[in-house]
Amino acid sequence: MKMLTAHPNVFEEEKLIDSQVSFTPFIRYLKEKAANTHDSRASLYQYIIRKFENSPKLIGDVTDINELQDYQEYLDLLIATLFPVTIDEKSSIYGIGIPYQFSIFYYSDMFKRLFAKDGELNAIPEGISMEKVKKDKLVWIYSLIMDRMYNFPVNYSNELIHNITNPETGLKKYIKINIDGRFVDVKLKNGTLPKLDCKSICAKPLTKRNLEFLQEVLPLSMFSLEGFVIWTIQDVTKDEVVAHVKNLVLNTNSENESESYTKLREDLKILTEVPGISINLMPFLKVNGKYVLENNFADNSIMLNNTKADMQLYQQTLNYLLQHQEPLVISNVNAESIMMYSFLKYLPFKGVKSYMLVPVMHENELLGMLEFANIYEGSLDYSILSKIQPVYSLCAILLRRSMEIGSGRISEVIKNKFTALQPAVEWKFVEAAWRYLHENNKEEVDIEQIQFADVFPLYGAVDVRNSSVERGLALKEDLKEQLTLVEKTLKKILDDKGAYLPLLEELAYKNEMLMSNLADSIVAEDEAKINDFLDNEIAPTFRHLNDGYESLRPILEDYFKAIDPNTSHIFKHRKSYEESLQQINHVINQYLEKERDIIQKSYPCYFEKYRTDGVEYNIYIGQSIAPDKKYDAIYLRNLGLWQLTSMAKIAKMTNDLIPRLSVPLYTTQLILVHSTPIDISFRKDERRFDVEGAYNIRYEIMKKRIDKVHIKDSEERLTQPGTIALVYSFAKEADEYIKYITFLQDKGVLEHGIEFLDLEELQGISGLRALRVKVNLDN
Repeated sequence: MKMLTAHPNVFEEEKLIDSQVSFTPFIRYLKEKAANTHDSRASLYQYIIRKFENSPKLIGDVTDINELQDYQEYLDLLIATLFPVTIDEKSSIYGIGIPYQFSIFYYSDMFKRLFAKDGELNAIPEGISMEKVKKDKLVWIYSLIMDRMYNFPVNYSNELIHNITNPETGLKKYIKINIDGRFVDVKLKNGTLPKLDCKSICAKPLTKRNLEFLQEVLPLSMFSLEGFVIWTIQDVTKDEVVAHVKNLVLNTNSENESESYTKLREDLKILTEVPGISINLMPFLKVNGKYVLENNFADNSIMLNNTKADMQLYQQTLNYLLQHQEPLVISNVNAESIMMYSFLKYLPFKGVKSYMLVPVMHENELLGMLEFANIYEGSLDYSILSKIQPVYSLCAILLRRSMEIGSGRISEVIKNKFTALQPAVEWKFVEAAWRYLHENNKEEVDIEQIQFADVFPLYGAVDVRNSSVERGLALKEDLKEQLTLVEKTLKKILDDKGAYLPLLEELAYKNEMLMSNLADSIVAEDEAKINDFLDNEIAPTFRHLNDGYESLRPILEDYFKAIDPNTSHIFKHRKSYEESLQQINHVINQYLEKERDIIQKSYPCYFEKYRTDGVEYNIYIGQSIAPDKKYDAIYLRNLGLWQLTSMAKIAKMTNDLIPRLSVPLYTTQLILVHSTPIDISFRKDERRFDVEGAYNIRYEIMKKRIDKVHIKDSEERLTQPGTIALVYSFAKEADEYIKYITFLQDKGVLEHGIEFLDLEELQGISGLRALRVKVNLDN
């Protein structure tokens, strides 16, 4: 058996320590065993001892390793003692070598195939640096020295995991190498052994710093080694691949998803141990609950790649796997198998002779498929399934992760191109986002327009009566109160005489003029004048007087306490108005939020509300909103009744709120009845739905102009507190709602009686009429 050694220039440090092959430690070990063993093994040990001791060249150091070739039977006897009789010489991986050297003088056939080429030992495993190997060697030798010379075992594992290429399959394997030094004696060549405090060194694994220290105080040249080391190699491919796939799955994100699938394919090939095998894992992504074909994944599919009928084959494959959830194994791809499984018809053109299709399932849901293919007939069978079984569940997790990543990409497109969406219409945006993601030239092609045709609109508005008037009154009261306060403050300052300034009289005069001109309905120009006076004349003057005249500070303190410190204005009345308005809107919004979820249960509809001084809402319902659920007019009538009922409830709630408001505010309720379907589209610039087409514009104009419409030939506004006004164009629309009104009147929700009203002509709109009913506020 020829000696296997690494290239002599690779490890120069091996020359630093004398190392000789010797069987003396082994014979000593056997003698100790024989002395403590009282069965037939003792005779075997004695036989081996006599055998070696009768050979002078094997006692003491073996100076010429080449002479060991003449003692093959002794080495065979040594191996028989060290390893069990069940060991397979052809598949087992082991070797016997010189201590601290990459030199192996006895080895198994598999050891030679894996680690040697042209008689030279490959000492640097793939993917491991020379520095790492040299450090491992130093850790090994110093751990041995500390153990033998100081009787301090170091916390060290002499197991190393390497990856190699299997010469039989061409696939990567992971092996664990154990270098056993129990039959090695460490001897001090000369001098005395330095004293060491081993606690700091031995308590934890040897670090670079500790190794440098040991090399300085215990240079290797102080020692010599005698004996031999045992190299044992364990195949840990399965454990390492499983660990690698786990990390792969845990760290997969949108940026490295494709790379993760590439690495997984390589890991699966390693597990199968089949030369030339092709493997692919493909997720079955869903959009709106329906399976879609992801082009990026289809390109890697063995079955679908490079075909012109991807979608058809994909659907056929889906149908098959949904009906047959067990693996499909075809050891011989021929005309007969293609006839049975038409979706495999392109395999022969790709040279595939053996094929496996494995569905990946989780909780009865089909997540994707695993494909295995080979150009060799009969090379694939059910044994492949047992080999990949340890990572099957991890494949399912990765497929789940891809679904999440796909959904995230779609959500990102929707967020960037549209807006936050309601479930009723989100499906349409999801499909548009999916198609946009799969456009070849996304930079040149904008995302498609979102449209819904033939939907029925429902519009409602809850407005605060005279909100602009109430806001103006609050503004006037605040300004009047502050001007009055300025008047009182200036008078006190002028009476004080401690800071007589003629300018103060001029400020008092200007203040008096502004107060006298303060009309009942303040206009923007008057507001601007007063604010300019307060900000640019009163505020700096009062600050100066406060800083410069100590006697005036008590007077000015009352003024500063009354105004807002941030704005230097009085906001008391405006604040009361805003708080009252917010209370009303909060009650209305809270109620409509709950109702929006309730009305979706009968039939999906789009519900959009937005704030004005009150709250307005649009509802759209129709077949195009929910194409998977049959639409019927009953759902529109149901919404009409809900609309009338909800307006009555809102009127009652806001009326009950009045005693708790700082400023009593009353609401009006308005409904626009429109029985003709319209088309709507999503406007990306405003991020909201709007009507589509010239004819439908009339509906949008009506919404904007009816809120302040008057009854024909009168000054009376249609909308009044405590009532619900319903505007319509055709008599049949009124007839439908009269039925709802009669029903709610019988229930006591509405008061009896209906007003039938003609409305004034509006710009661009004529012939509008209205119904008006009173809400039973006492019910």
